[in-house]
Amino acid sequence: MEVRQAADADIDQIIELQSERNGPECGNQIRALVDDPDNGVGCFTVAADGGRVVSSLCLIREHMTMEGVCFGVGQPEFVATHPDHGHQGLVRAQMGLVHGWSATRGDLAQIIAGIPYFYRRFGYEFAIPFPRFRLVSPGVTLDMPDGWSVREATVDDVDTIMGLEASTQAQVPLVTSRSARWWRWYIRNDDPLRSNLVAIRDGQVHGSAYVGPGPPGTGTSIECVHYVAADEADAVWALLAHATERGQGKPVGIDERAGFAQVAFGVSQRHRSAYDLYVRVADPVALLDHLRPVLSGRLARSHRAGSSGSLLVSFYKHSLIITYKDGEVISIERSGPDQDPSRQGGIGVPPDLVATLIFGRFGAVELEDRYPDVRLGRAADLAEVLFPRLEADIVTSL
Repeated sequence: MEVRQAADADIDQIIELQSERNGPECGNQIRALVDDPDNGVGCFTVAADGGRVVSSLCLIREHMTMEGVCFGVGQPEFVATHPDHGHQGLVRAQMGLVHGWSATRGDLAQIIAGIPYFYRRFGYEFAIPFPRFRLVSPGVTLDMPDGWSVREATVDDVDTIMGLEASTQAQVPLVTSRSARWWRWYIRNDDPLRSNLVAIRDGQVHGSAYVGPGPPGTGTSIECVHYVAADEADAVWALLAHATERGQGKPVGIDERAGFAQVAFGVSQRHRSAYDLYVRVADPVALLDHLRPVLSGRLARSHRAGSSGSLLVSFYKHSLIITYKDGEVISIERSGPDQDPSRQGGIGVPPDLVATLIFGRFGAVELEDRYPDVRLGRAADLAEVLFPRLEADIVTSL
């Protein structure tokens, strides 16, 4: 069994395998990645049994921004193995390969949206929540607002859609965004289960979304408005009204995205469905060193502005030391294992919660409330300043 980088001759077999295991829509998506100069055929791996591709996955190039600081992340996707070759370590071998590629090109984290538990085996943790999902309350009438209409988006709308996206994400501290190239492909790519829509008033686009099935676990029994971006509240109502008409009696839902999606909170209830993003941080020192401007900004905005000192952050198997002077983080240094960091005024966080701490799923204090082996001690106040809860708006290229 050979595990290697894919070549042009493998693409047809990769598409056949992915379509069988992950759905027929994979073909167009894979060809788009192969044609994308930022990815290409070389972003795929294969496990080959002789000349037959029996397992494959890929690594998509992404970027994330935390409080104005951008960094590269790798996104493994299209993970598929033929049933006759399962449980042979083929995915593990390929994940090791793409993790190496990701590190070599300077990515500081990896992300993946995947099935429960599986990717924990490769160093991932559920560290960033996707937007929760709300169902419009029964009996609420969703009529099209006067003067508004909704139509299918076209490639001519891409610049406007990207402007609406940027505006919607402007106040969110942790975001990813999509390129103009991706938007053009996405709008051209026909999918019978979804529609890419824009809301219009007086001939101008004021809102965008895609309408289709609800989030994972809800199937096609719900018509959902996903990733609303808008500059007027009525644009959201117009998209919801269109979803009602399109759904022909199905319950209508909406993502709890930041910004104008919140206008529907008063007429909807949160659904129990929840779906989170896996994150892997192989080198927290490298990531936090890159994020020193973020940490410094948090100190400057806090009651610790202008202070000096250091904080030991132990992950038990290894540690790091954050040193700050006059309210600015000046270094992130590696240190050895420490089973009792509180004796030095430090904090302890298990290594499988590193990404959860850094990406702010709960904030340091709530993380301690949730996990008995998170120990903040007398450094709890400083830990919460440096590692607060963060709102996130993560959009991936799939």
